[in-house]
Amino acid sequence: MHYTGKTDEQIFIAPIVPERDYMFDKDLETGLSIIWNVGEKATLTIDNQSFNIEKDSILFVTEYHRITEIQFERLNVIQFNRAFHCIRDHDKDIGCKGLLFFGAAEIPTIVIPKEKAEHFQLLWQIFLMEIDETDAYKLDMLRSLLKRFLILCTRIYKKERFDIHYDNKHIGLIREYNYLVEQHYQTLTKVSDYAKMLYKSPKTLSNIFKKYIDKTPLQIINERRLLEAKRLLNYTDQTIQEVATALNFNDIQAFSNFFRKHTKVAPSIFRK
Repeated sequence: MHYTGKTDEQIFIAPIVPERDYMFDKDLETGLSIIWNVGEKATLTIDNQSFNIEKDSILFVTEYHRITEIQFERLNVIQFNRAFHCIRDHDKDIGCKGLLFFGAAEIPTIVIPKEKAEHFQLLWQIFLMEIDETDAYKLDMLRSLLKRFLILCTRIYKKERFDIHYDNKHIGLIREYNYLVEQHYQTLTKVSDYAKMLYKSPKTLSNIFKKYIDKTPLQIINERRLLEAKRLLNYTDQTIQEVATALNFNDIQAFSNFFRKHTKVAPSIFRK
């Protein structure tokens, strides 16, 4: 079930069974996806990382992630593009820079508490009814339902996983940093590049990251570049030199050293 608005706002809402897993190659590649396991235990491989998803667990992926191997009984999937939601709520907890879509290297998951299960099921049924409507209120209704769904998920995520002291200002800065890295990692590879855009010093960024998360600003950049390197080696026919150039390495040796440092194998071995 798919809706497209007048200015290319798109949302896809549907239950998926194994016979329709081709949708992960076609329908789920251009936006942000909410994948809710409503069957028994499911297994997904996302960017070579395996995820075991229990019943009533939800994970959140972006268009930058690649889902390959998948075993499941039934999934409820909501997928939307940035024009549908992120333009309006781009800087909030529930937006594209929010907690659930924190960055391409992170894949948040939640487990729906039993006392909230009926609420989620009801909201899903309303989603399915509303996407069949044909009047002028459809876009606003679907946006409202999506926002409500994301708010429910964000509340659970904060309780289950986000166990640091919550500080809107500093956590917002970390989210903004992640978002900027996602936009510019192929050309900007130094922390100072992003510090300048955020009007902070590299040292200030490092101190904030040290206080709130277990990664440094440089790790965020390197992990994103490494993730893209793995994708290009796995899913394209680009030569190793072309991959190195695409990721702004000075030469193939510098890229090989970087790749070997983080994976313990050479790019050519990884590709094989």
